[in-house]
Amino acid sequence: MSGQDLLGRIERRGIGFIPEAERHSSPRAMGFVFFGTQMTYGSVAIGALPVAFGLGWFSSFLAILAGTLIGAVFVAMMALMGPKSGTNGTVTSVAFFGLRGRYIGSFITQIIDLGFFAMILWVSAPPLVQAGHTLFGWGAGSVALTVALLLTALLVLALGIFGHATLVWSETIVSYASLIGLLVLAMVCLPHAAAAPNPKTNPLVLGQYWPSLMLAVTVTIANAISYAPFAGDYARYLPGRTRSTALFLWPFGGMVLGCLIACLCGEIIGLAVHDPFNPNAQMLAFLPHALILPVVLIGLIGNAANGAMVVYNGMLDLQAILWRLRRVQVGVIFGVVGFALAYLGLIVFGAANAILALCSIVTVLVTPWSIINIQGYLRQRGGFQPAALQAFGPAGPRSPYWYKGGFNLAAVIAWTVASVTGLMFSDTALFVGPLSQAAHGIDLSFLSAAVLAAILYPLLSRAFPDRD
Repeated sequence: MSGQDLLGRIERRGIGFIPEAERHSSPRAMGFVFFGTQMTYGSVAIGALPVAFGLGWFSSFLAILAGTLIGAVFVAMMALMGPKSGTNGTVTSVAFFGLRGRYIGSFITQIIDLGFFAMILWVSAPPLVQAGHTLFGWGAGSVALTVALLLTALLVLALGIFGHATLVWSETIVSYASLIGLLVLAMVCLPHAAAAPNPKTNPLVLGQYWPSLMLAVTVTIANAISYAPFAGDYARYLPGRTRSTALFLWPFGGMVLGCLIACLCGEIIGLAVHDPFNPNAQMLAFLPHALILPVVLIGLIGNAANGAMVVYNGMLDLQAILWRLRRVQVGVIFGVVGFALAYLGLIVFGAANAILALCSIVTVLVTPWSIINIQGYLRQRGGFQPAALQAFGPAGPRSPYWYKGGFNLAAVIAWTVASVTGLMFSDTALFVGPLSQAAHGIDLSFLSAAVLAAILYPLLSRAFPDRD
């Protein structure tokens, strides 16, 4: 009874194996989770970025569609492992990276979780401050932004600590209200939207069409693929007998539909505002005063639900490192670090540059890691030894997933080479890779990382023995 996952109760389960008797979720519930996670101001910011890169409405739409479809495939494939392993994605990766190699997954997911937690706060605070300034004459400076960041962070953390059942319920309910809020914003902005940004004030970000388009595709891939490592966090609550077809299609469909609707709303808003790099701070100007407060509150609730999912994922994956601590203790650590990053990103640095750099890093790190997990899963025909996945501490060397000193060298080397190569092709405002201009500015970070991982892992698996 103590391990049950109940609505409104703090979930007691962490990264441990979920017994079959406690698996009460469904593929349909996962579909709503991934649909609801996109109904946020974060998706508005991502959807406006192709416009900020100087692309017109149709090119922006193509970038959003292509990136979403590619990223959603990774999410759906990673979801297939949850019911078989009975645990989250990081611990499941033990089967392919080794008991110590799982720290690679923990490292990646902490970058994603802390980065996107900060981004949720970045995109939530400015509309709150703008609404308070417009309606009540409150200040709109750094102090007001800091207070808005803190209040949003506390709300998000409180919801995230409750855990799986509360999150699934909230995403299902909140997604409808948030969808209405985004559609209202898009509808009031639509009459003011241009077919393309002004080339004088908003030129192609990389100077040419194809490089700018590929950058937009990479950003939208990052938006979807960033959820791939966390698919198991929710799939682990599905019965082991769940049909693979349904388990693939529901998360895939939820992610695609959610991304397309939310990002296209962001595209419309980006075409209406004067600075599409920062649409969230300007979009309320088009609303009648009577709608400002309801829309902001709906958006805040949607952002809180999405941020809570990020917090929940972050706590689970951080617990894979700090496995002696309880979830609530891990949650406090995660919240403090995340708030510090949010403060630095919004108050000290420019949020738009930070978001772009985050998207680039996420894509390069997650893509090869996911490909190796998927290839390993297919090679093993979906078979796991759940107890061996959890063999932390002294029992580790006896686990069949110990490999060489706790690392599967084939997976570790393939991921390292692919990730480093992808970063070398990256080009962001915060860093420029030495190979970023190798294809005349076209972003090859995703493609290079994906291809190298897909080729190297099978080849290296033949070169390195599986066990000591």
